Amino acid sequence: MFELNEESSTQLAIKLREKNLDGAFLSPIDYAKNYSAYKVVPDVAAISKCASNTILLFFKENIRKLETFAFDPNFSSEIVLATIILSEKFDSKPKLIPFTGDIDSALNEADAFLAVGDTAMKLQSKRNRIDLVDEWLDISELPFVHGMWVAREDNLTEEEIAFLIASSENILKGNKNDDEASDTDQGGFSYKLTEEAIAGLTEFFRMAYYHGILKDIPDVKFFLYKS
Repeated sequence: MFELNEESSTQLAIKLREKNLDGAFLSPIDYAKNYSAYKVVPDVAAISKCASNTILLFFKENIRKLETFAFDPNFSSEIVLATIILSEKFDSKPKLIPFTGDIDSALNEADAFLAVGDTAMKLQSKRNRIDLVDEWLDISELPFVHGMWVAREDNLTEEEIAFLIASSENILKGNKNDDEASDTDQGGFSYKLTEEAIAGLTEFFRMAYYHGILKDIPDVKFFLYKS
């Protein structure tokens, strides 16, 4: 039914905007950049309800003042999350430095390094870091939404929406079997777009707007779907 295209959220967002894809699994900020053109598939998303070790900010040894942090430009929502946390909790607004390379090279160029996904998981043993999802939960008391399925309104049939809802949980968990695909958190993640998660998404948009990152607060519009 679908042909799967595995790229970063930022790259998928570009292809979706250029109408080279029917739908995509986008991060919140990539959705927000063109939200008026899209709707969100209900019920499914990748969500953290506790520290997940997938969005980590590492600091240079013996740093006293954070003036710069390095990041991979492909991770737009994680960059925004870091900016919000640093401003809200640490009263810090460092200069952002786009960077592609390993952590040691990054910390030679900047005071901090933003590690996301597999890179972050591989660096868990390193010290001098904060878990940005954990910090988000502390300031908002709401889950953090990593991504959700979005598409233009006319691009998905009800059958296709049903297929995404039925299969996404297994896809996001690396095709684990149905016995493992429960609603409980696994490794800090949940896969249901609950009302609480939607509230967390809206709060993330609100704070991004407050900090001047978004021009407005995006509406979260859903496909109508009868289960």
